Amino acid sequence: MHNFDLLENNAIQLASGVLAGVESYSCYPDGELLGVKLAAKNTLATNAGELIPAYTETHRRKNKYSVEFYQSGMIKKIALNEIQEVQTPLGELPAELVMFFETGELKRVFPLDGKIGGMWSEQEEKTLAIPLSFELPFTAFTAIIGGIAFYRSGVIRSITLFPGETIPIATTYGKIMARNGFSLYESGKLESLEPSAPMVIQTPIGAITAFDPNALGINADINSLAFDEDGKIIALTTVHNRIAAQTADGQLLQFAPREVVNPLDDESMITEGLKISFDYDTDTVQFAEGENHTILLISGCAFTITAHSASTLMCSPADCAGCAVGCKS
Repeated sequence: MHNFDLLENNAIQLASGVLAGVESYSCYPDGELLGVKLAAKNTLATNAGELIPAYTETHRRKNKYSVEFYQSGMIKKIALNEIQEVQTPLGELPAELVMFFETGELKRVFPLDGKIGGMWSEQEEKTLAIPLSFELPFTAFTAIIGGIAFYRSGVIRSITLFPGETIPIATTYGKIMARNGFSLYESGKLESLEPSAPMVIQTPIGAITAFDPNALGINADINSLAFDEDGKIIALTTVHNRIAAQTADGQLLQFAPREVVNPLDDESMITEGLKISFDYDTDTVQFAEGENHTILLISGCAFTITAHSASTLMCSPADCAGCAVGCKS
């Protein structure tokens, strides 16, 4: 069902108003408006202020919708014509791309929106960035930010760092330098982070070195090192340890990181971390090796943790220039 009308002079009538200078548009399979590319200046009233969608194209921002919509017709995403100050629960912040919940509240803010590739490098993008400062109960820092996500209530959901940036975060296990970013519970307490270097964590089954060299930095909503709201460890990934578990009936089980084909090139090999999670209510630990998941009663097993040596942890240094992970720092 259409939720828009085509008007003369390349304009589209929406429930929220008229978009002028529509260069092209596309629809969902059912006919609702999905996105438009604009070739004229428009101003949209949103919960983040009056925003000007992109109507000019550059080599770093090609082939993008100016505005994307939910099937309900509500605005989902606006690529701004240039960096402008937008209104957020944290105050005014510079943004080049913003996203909204279907109910209109601000969902994500991206200070920059360049497309990294052959025509535009990560380093070139970084030169346009403005470092931002934050003060939270567990960290205070100034860094270049890739994006900020909010809960519908306006509380910070996560802060994603620009590749190569690291920040200190205080945890119940000591200060941890984080890359990629961190996430928060809606209570404001730390939920997860991505360690920038191997970090020994005392867990319910013993000391384990937490680090995931293959963690992606697309956003920081979910990270490999996670805590409950009391600050206790509930999940981690390790490439440096293997665990042997002897069950109450004498069965011996082994869990370790795996060597897998690198999904980035389908040729080289990388070490896929062993994912371990803890449930304090049920006194259990879960080991995830690829698609295989094993849950054990902690009090019913004896655990031995030893070092694990891998032939390769991740991609080679030669791949760093085209990598967005930022681990080289």
